[in-house]
Amino acid sequence: MDPTTRDRLDFDNGEVAPRGRLRAISLLPSAATLGNLVCGLLAIFCCLLEIRDVYFAGAPRTTHPRLAELFPTYVSAGAYLVVLAMVFDALDGRLARMVRRTSEFGAQLDSMADVVSFGAAPAVLFITLLLRLAVPPDGGEVLVTKLQWKLGMLCALVYVGCAAIRLARYNAENVKDESAQNRFSGLPVPGAAAALVALLVLHEDLARSELIATAAYWTGVIRWAAAPIAFALGILMVSRLDYPHVFNLYFRRQRPPIHLVWLLVAALIAYFSPEVLLVLLAYAYLIGGLVVYWRRRGETPAPVQLAESEIHQDVN
Repeated sequence: MDPTTRDRLDFDNGEVAPRGRLRAISLLPSAATLGNLVCGLLAIFCCLLEIRDVYFAGAPRTTHPRLAELFPTYVSAGAYLVVLAMVFDALDGRLARMVRRTSEFGAQLDSMADVVSFGAAPAVLFITLLLRLAVPPDGGEVLVTKLQWKLGMLCALVYVGCAAIRLARYNAENVKDESAQNRFSGLPVPGAAAALVALLVLHEDLARSELIATAAYWTGVIRWAAAPIAFALGILMVSRLDYPHVFNLYFRRQRPPIHLVWLLVAALIAYFSPEVLLVLLAYAYLIGGLVVYWRRRGETPAPVQLAESEIHQDVN
């Protein structure tokens, strides 16, 4: 059998059928997707650096004071890398539409990058945080119990598995109509990652805060709440709840001038406490989808108007 015929075989039914080959790719969208993937990989690398600094003697980090304030630990640095991956994830779709080069290859590459950046990376960051506090070096105080560690590990595994299922389902069910561009079926994986890493960033900031007297109490609350939240995020990802597409619904449409005030408020919060802004945005999106769902469930369906011929048929 010559190579041309072999390349045209359809091995599912044994018949000869044309098989497409990848001739070319769109460079800019694919580069943005790879930027997303690299950020996720660097976030996982930050977990290795965190373990090295905690359990192995090494030179202290020497960074700019403002950078040290923003990234007090490698876990917080990895969490912000996940946020940067979200920026790349938003850019690749925009760039593909701008150059009119959307393709199945780009969609598959995007999902592979999302599994790493928004599935594995947040889970590994969470596990690293628990490990650091469950087995402190040099006989330090144990802040994570054995139950918390096992529960956190289980919920992290559920989160990763649900993220992979969510992305595979999206690829299998993806339709190219207008409604698919305005909403998602289930919580988007970047939204779930934002909710999880926002807690990690807030925990790391509070753990080293000297201005809040109850910081130790709130860090304990976050540690207990993070595992159930990770489990709930996994369930929401594989659910059928509709979540809006933020960019298409809120940024592409014209808005009243009062929205500029909200942007100014968000900028001020970001300047004084980017951790708080990240938590507010992530959970506003998360809870907003649930509120819309319950409102729709509470709406009474409109009565069905029967045609006159159908009414006569029912009477007869």
